[in-house]
Amino acid sequence: MPLSHAPRLSRAMVVAVSLFLLFDFAALGLNVWMSVKIEREAVGINLAGRQRMLSQRMAKVLLQLEDAQRMGLPLAEPMQELALTTELFDQTLQGFWAGRETEGGQGERVFLAPVTQAHTRQLVAQAREIWAPYRELSLQVLSADAAQLPVRLPAVVGYAKAHNLELLSLMNALTTELETLTRREATRMRWYQGITFTLALLNFVGVFALYQRRIRRASEQHDLLDEVIHKVAACVMVLDEDGVTVIKNNHTAERLFGRDPGALIGMRFDELVMQREGDAVGVRPDGSTFPVAAERHPAFLHGRRLFVETVHDVTEQRRTEAHLTGLAYHDALTQLPNRLLFDDRLRMEMARARRHGQQLAVLFVDLDRFKLVNDEHGHEMGDLLLQKVAQRLRGCLRESDTVSRRGGDEFTVILGDVHGPDDAARVAQEIVEQMGTPFQVRNVSLQIGASVGLCLYPDQAHDVSSLVAGADEAMYRAKLMGRGAYCFHERDEA
Repeated sequence: MPLSHAPRLSRAMVVAVSLFLLFDFAALGLNVWMSVKIEREAVGINLAGRQRMLSQRMAKVLLQLEDAQRMGLPLAEPMQELALTTELFDQTLQGFWAGRETEGGQGERVFLAPVTQAHTRQLVAQAREIWAPYRELSLQVLSADAAQLPVRLPAVVGYAKAHNLELLSLMNALTTELETLTRREATRMRWYQGITFTLALLNFVGVFALYQRRIRRASEQHDLLDEVIHKVAACVMVLDEDGVTVIKNNHTAERLFGRDPGALIGMRFDELVMQREGDAVGVRPDGSTFPVAAERHPAFLHGRRLFVETVHDVTEQRRTEAHLTGLAYHDALTQLPNRLLFDDRLRMEMARARRHGQQLAVLFVDLDRFKLVNDEHGHEMGDLLLQKVAQRLRGCLRESDTVSRRGGDEFTVILGDVHGPDDAARVAQEIVEQMGTPFQVRNVSLQIGASVGLCLYPDQAHDVSSLVAGADEAMYRAKLMGRGAYCFHERDEA
C-alpha cells in the first residue's frame, strides 16, 4: 500500500471509531437523561393533581367552619386546616407560574419549575385570577376575631361555591396538559435515541467499510476489525451472506450470551436470539433468557454481502420502564389505579359503550369523618384505614369494574354496562353501607362513612371531564344532604 494512503486511512479509522464510541455513549446518556426528565415532570403532574384535592379540601373546611360557627363548636382545628391548605395551594400555584420551592407529595421540599408552554401558562393565569380574591377572602377569615368571623366567613363560602368548580376544571385541564406535554417530550427523546443509535450503527458500518479497504490494500492489517469490535461496548456479531450463521463476534457478545471464547462461531443466530410473544430474547446455555434489542445492517467484504448484527441487553431498561409505569399509574399507598390510569380506562369504557349501545356510570366516593381519624389516631392509622377502604371498595364491584384513588380520602369508580340508574344506585347504596360498617385497624374500631355522587353516560355527560365533574358535583350535594348518602348528577338543561 502506498505510504501516502496509510496515514490517511489510519486517521479516517480513528475518527470513525471515535465517532462510534461518541454516538454509543450519547445514546446511553439520552436514556439516562430521559428517565430523569420524566421523573422530574411527573412531580409537576402529581402536584397539579394535588391542587384539585387542595381546592376541595378548602371548600370542605369552609363548610365545616360555617357549621362549627353556627353551632358554637371549637374553630381551632378547621382554622388550622384552612391555613395549611391555603398556603400549600398558593405556594404550588405560584410555583407553576414563576417557579419556587414547595411541599412534595410525601412532605419533602421540592422545586417546582414554572410552566412555559403558552396554553399551560394561560391555564395557570386563569387560575391565579380566580385564586387571588379567594386567597384574600380566606386570609381575612384567618385573621378575623370572634366578632368579625360571622361577617367575613359568608363572603369566602359564597365565593368558594361560585368558583370552586371552575378552579377544579382549570386544575384538571392543567394536569391533562402537563401529561400531554410529557408524552410528547418522551416521544421526541425516543426519536433522538433512535437517530443517535442509527448514526452509531451507520458509523460502525463505515468502520467496517474502511477495514475492507485496508484488507484489500494490505493483508498484514487483517486484525484491525478485531481491534475495533473488541473495543466496542455493544455486542457485535458478523453473520454470513444468508444472515444465519455467526462468522465473527467480539468479546462482549461472548460475555452477553455466557459462551466460552470462540464458542459463538458457527452457531445459528436464531439459536441465540429468539422471538417470544412479539419480543426478542437472548438465550444462554442454561436455557435462561433476557430481553434484548437487535439491529441488523448489511456490509460487503471483497464483494461478499455479510450482515452486522448488534445486540443490547435491555433488562435494566425494561425494569426501569416498568417501575416508572407503576409509579405513574398506581397509587403507592393502596395500589389502586390513580387518576391517570382511571381516566385512560374511562375513555376505553366510553368507546366500548358507544360501540355496543351500552351505558356506564362514574361514582365519586368521598369518605366522611376521615379527618377525625387522622386527628385522633394519627396519619399512620389513617393510611392503614385507607388500605382497608380500598379492599372493601373492590369487594363491592365486579372484576370488570375499576376503582381508583383520586387523592386524599377520595375514590372514583367506573361501572361498565349498567342497565339504567337502578343498577348504579344499588352499587352506590352497597358502598355507603360498607363504608358505614366499622373498620378494625390494629384492634381499634373506627367509624367513618361515605358520600357518593353518580353520573351516567351517555344520559348525563358525554366526555371524561364532564362525567367526573358531574359525579363530583353530585357527591357534594350528597354531603349537603347530611352525608352517608348518594345522589345522581342533575344535568343542567339550560
